[in-house]
Amino acid sequence: KFKIKKYLFLTLMFISTSLLAADQWPIGKWNMLDDFTESPEAIIQISALKAGGFEGKIIEVFPDPEDDPVDVCKPCVGLDKNKPIIGLVVFKQLKFNAKKELVGKVLDPDSGKIYNCQLKPLPNNRMELHVIVNRLISQDRYLSLAK
Repeated sequence: KFKIKKYLFLTLMFISTSLLAADQWPIGKWNMLDDFTESPEAIIQISALKAGGFEGKIIEVFPDPEDDPVDVCKPCVGLDKNKPIIGLVVFKQLKFNAKKELVGKVLDPDSGKIYNCQLKPLPNNRMELHVIVNRLISQDRYLSLAK
């Protein structure tokens, strides 16, 4: 009897933890992965907004040693012009659609351009960032949950 109760308890704990984690998606710290090496390029903190929806800001960067360090977003326009890269909001106006995907805007700090995007959860604590450049061109990037 004791083993059955213990097994039942552990199963219920696992299920409740999984449901809690699912409810928390996408909130947390995410590694933006390099397209080729899959090593982290930056950590993005995704937070819920009081007014509803989500935003994601850069909280740490891992620059390529061969590149010049970039401290501010020079190519950005408007309120983001010359803002420090650390603290820069790159995921904007994120809201859930009917498919449980997050849709909104993503700022590319390298070009200063803002694109439409979708974020989808993937297995193994990963998510896909689908960037829509125009009607014919899109790009997929991947993020993994930071530890």
